[in-house]
Amino acid sequence: FHGYFDWSGVVGEGNLKARLLDFLASRETGADAVTLAAEVLKLQGARGALAEKVVQATVDGDPRFVRTPDGVWTFKPVGSGRPLQQTAFLCFGMEEGADVVELAGRRVEAGVETRFPAVQIGSDSAVALQAFATCATGAVPVAFQLSRRRRTVNRLGRFLLGRPVLDVGICLHRLGRRAFPDVAIVDLEGLAAAMGLAFVADRGADGEASLQVEVLLRLLSGCESLGLSTVEAVMADMYPDPMPVQFEYYAFDAAFLRDLPESPGVYVMRDRAGCVIYVGKGVDLRRRVGSYFVKRAERPEKTQRILDRIWSMEVETVGSELEALLLEARLIAMCRPEFNTQVSVHDRVVDMGMLKNWALVLPSAELDCVEVFCSFDGQALFQVRVGQDLRDWDAASANIQRRWETGADALSEAEQAELHIARSWMVARKDEVNVVDLDAPASREDALRILSEYAQQCEAEDWEKVAWRV
Repeated sequence: FHGYFDWSGVVGEGNLKARLLDFLASRETGADAVTLAAEVLKLQGARGALAEKVVQATVDGDPRFVRTPDGVWTFKPVGSGRPLQQTAFLCFGMEEGADVVELAGRRVEAGVETRFPAVQIGSDSAVALQAFATCATGAVPVAFQLSRRRRTVNRLGRFLLGRPVLDVGICLHRLGRRAFPDVAIVDLEGLAAAMGLAFVADRGADGEASLQVEVLLRLLSGCESLGLSTVEAVMADMYPDPMPVQFEYYAFDAAFLRDLPESPGVYVMRDRAGCVIYVGKGVDLRRRVGSYFVKRAERPEKTQRILDRIWSMEVETVGSELEALLLEARLIAMCRPEFNTQVSVHDRVVDMGMLKNWALVLPSAELDCVEVFCSFDGQALFQVRVGQDLRDWDAASANIQRRWETGADALSEAEQAELHIARSWMVARKDEVNVVDLDAPASREDALRILSEYAQQCEAEDWEKVAWRV
């Protein structure tokens, strides 16, 4: 929705749902989507169906957020509900093709499993989808990454049947993350492996539905051992109440985070002894650093360990994402922080095609300047700052000329790593940034003249079109 709304009032991804929770929990009468979008999410311009979509995306299927038929959203704490042993569940597998969606289901009720065989749902498959909807009636939907799959099925339902097919249900991804907090679970196979279940890799929608039944029954058994005996209690456990970070344990506060610049840069985190424990970079320092400290229920294990150790922090702004990447790599190599994963990057080859000598003209943290990054065949990456009024161009071009004439040299491991970073970044964005092929002009003098024109003609608004500043 970024093209429709003013998001300037939204600070911190992951904090939006907490705002809705706090707001609705204090209002017994609830509120409509337009009110929530404007007053709680601070989105100016969200109206009608768009406001509803924003709120629905924020609550992400959390069953505690309820929308009444007259369009009012309320918050309902979990109370009594349907016992797990007396509830019907529909585990469904899905494979999306270009024109059709393959659906298969397993309805599990009181220990009895009913199979809904795989069918192809296309633009003229109302009968098949109606059969699937009948199987789903009265059952709690279950799938890995349920929200996305539920949206797909309900979109088909509105088109073919005139109504959605699936209600909110149990997301195996969320439930699995709660059951295995120390395991990185990214797909159904990873969750099944964490449970010690055997599975077939190429199983189709039908096999996926069967595997989901096994995973669900194991997870529900674990839920019951924790006292979660109703469907509502299990679904609420997937969305624990978000908790704020306690800033009294740090040498900085929330105001420090709000005052961080919205520009590219590097942040350095230290413990109480002053030792560097983590170095990171961001294209928007305020958003990136703030993401560690927003109010949320679950955090990755590494993030929580950092929060348990951090005491102070400093940031340094730069002009571009590339400059941030290079500074980050230098600081990691120098400080060897314990929470940074040390990765050797220079041993992977980047396809540069016919490009040998080239330069990038990128923004600078210094006002009215640009940063010129030059790569000459067999040499380390060379960076020089240039004023856009070209007041210092003679000295800068002389330095570039000398480096160009130096010739190849033996590069250190750090120099090779920096060159790899620059090449990878440039190749990925060569159609979006100012790249100058220094070998294309007839002479070096012409190449330097073209480079000076790039530096002089870059306007501030030009950078807004470049992906790494978004």
